[in-house]
Amino acid sequence: MASFGRRRDAKHWARFAMKIGLFLTDAKLWSAINRQLRERTEDISDSMRDRYEESGGRFDDAHAALLGESHWFGSTLCFLGGVGVGVGLGMLLAPVSGEQARSVIRDRAANVKSKVADFAKGSSGTSQFRSSQVPTGTGD
Repeated sequence: MASFGRRRDAKHWARFAMKIGLFLTDAKLWSAINRQLRERTEDISDSMRDRYEESGGRFDDAHAALLGESHWFGSTLCFLGGVGVGVGLGMLLAPVSGEQARSVIRDRAANVKSKVADFAKGSSGTSQFRSSQVPTGTGD
């Protein structure tokens, strides 16, 4: 009886090996596997390329920021240009005479200039100002 079971097992394994052999030699199967692998590889490649470009852009932005190169100058320049155009249009369309408008602008510019000068004088001596204002706790 034991030999009968062994023959059956050997026959079973031989059929299994033949099926695997036929399965592995099927041209349609290999072309389908090849096509799927190619599609998956392209998907992964596209995904990796997108992530690399995004990471590279972030790295370039960080590198530029560390070097002090940022895009704030262009934005600030555009903003100031817009302010200048707005002031010019305001002067052209103002309900007061040109002489009065120039007088008001001159006075405001002088005020801004004096405030900036005062701020510059105060900020140049900030360490002295701060040290004289710090309480020592001695009761002086």
